[in-house]
Amino acid sequence: MMQLKDLNAKPATEFVAHLSQIFEHSPWVVEAAAEARPFATIKALQAACENALYAASPDVQGALIRAHPDLAAKLDQLSELTEFSRREQDRAGFMRLDPETLTALRSKLTEYRERFGHPFILCVSEHAAGDVLPILEVRVRAEPEAERLACLFQIARIGWHRICTVVEA
Repeated sequence: MMQLKDLNAKPATEFVAHLSQIFEHSPWVVEAAAEARPFATIKALQAACENALYAASPDVQGALIRAHPDLAAKLDQLSELTEFSRREQDRAGFMRLDPETLTALRSKLTEYRERFGHPFILCVSEHAAGDVLPILEVRVRAEPEAERLACLFQIARIGWHRICTVVEA
């Protein structure tokens, strides 16, 4: 964990390197946020990251959404997950779901991906695995634009939790 004041003082390349994994395979978010330094608070850093997320073009936002892994990743997909994603999914308890629930969840996740062309994104730091299926059942019926915005909001929430694990106020 690094103090925010020390992170602010780093050259831009080191700042980005320290935070590059916050937004799944998308260091451009932190690169854009770095231009607003220095940050007085972690919340200001998060706001700059959110500004970058929401200011990006729909194509760039779509690439960010597609860079996220599927929830309830199968064992053969675990090696593709970032360390953050692996820990978050483990803490949420996906592998501890009963087989029936896990099968239903994966089926609905497949339906979602087929409908929207990207993985379902939910901040599992704020939701246990057992809560995901009811949320997914509602969101799979959303309009594409509303769902794109829901994904960006969830990515921002994921980013907030990750920033709090690597930056100290």
